[in-house]
Amino acid sequence: MNFFIVLFNRIINILKYPIAMLFALLTYELLMMLVEVIEIIYNYKTFYKPLFIGMGVYFVLWFILFNNRQGNWFLTIEHEFTHTLFALLTFHKIVDFKATDNMGGHMQYSGVGGGNWLITIAPYFFPTFSMFIVGLIYFSKSQYYPVLTMLLGYSIVYHIHSTYKETSSQQPDIQEVGVPFALLFLPSANIFSLITLLSFIPNDRIYFWRLSEHLSDYISVHFIDLIEYFEKLIMLRATL
Repeated sequence: MNFFIVLFNRIINILKYPIAMLFALLTYELLMMLVEVIEIIYNYKTFYKPLFIGMGVYFVLWFILFNNRQGNWFLTIEHEFTHTLFALLTFHKIVDFKATDNMGGHMQYSGVGGGNWLITIAPYFFPTFSMFIVGLIYFSKSQYYPVLTMLLGYSIVYHIHSTYKETSSQQPDIQEVGVPFALLFLPSANIFSLITLLSFIPNDRIYFWRLSEHLSDYISVHFIDLIEYFEKLIMLRATL
């Protein structure tokens, strides 16, 4: 078991920059997909009214909630909980967890895995609060969908705001994974997270699996093009 955990985390670390490059190459396509999703939401705005209400509530409340001590505490605890979640998912043991309203927070883990970049960067792209709401939606009765969709709208704007507020080249987490990596990975990773959340609204007209299939087709085509490009480059260098 220990061998598997070590191998699993090493593979994650080996794939760090290949994944970052892949997400960087997908940025334009993901932006186009997001535009398509926004167009669908606009065309069926009556259906998405609860989502808009939730988003509007956040805009009204953030000056009251997220600029005071309680709001900062929630932002910190969600940030550290996201670190914790990814540490647990990659088979690490949590040995310390702390969140404060004015002195930040920290999470420490141990284990044979040795850590990985996903644990470090997760709070800057993974919408933990929103995914919790999505889970509630899919385990709830349809009569609660409007209220939960409203909460989802609230959580989406919260994620965008908190990510903007937290992300900085001076952040220790960003410095640990490297600013170049963050620049390559985070923009498209956040766009993908937003598309995913919007596609999880029940009974809507945004189909996550259709979007995923489109994205996988795009990746396969351009991955082949990229391999052919490198093959030509290698052959050219061999003839010089």
